[in-house]
Amino acid sequence: FNFVFKVLYNEFKFFFNLFFLIIALSQFIEPLRVGFLFTYIAPLAIVLLITMIKEAWDDFARFRRDKAINLAQYKVFEKGVW
Repeated sequence: FNFVFKVLYNEFKFFFNLFFLIIALSQFIEPLRVGFLFTYIAPLAIVLLITMIKEAWDDFARFRRDKAINLAQYKVFEKGVW
């Protein structure tokens, strides 16, 4: 649940993503409508969907790496003895 908001925040802090969001939202206002609503929202939604899938895959890979490292056995050097 928190993942979606973090990804959206990280994406919309970039100027061009925010610009395309504002353009897409402006198409809901009848006097500002230029073309089909789908042509404005679909590209933005596809880019966001691909970004979310990539971020989810990266988080899952990081989780697997962390789990493998956390389960590994280590020798501790204490008072001059391993």
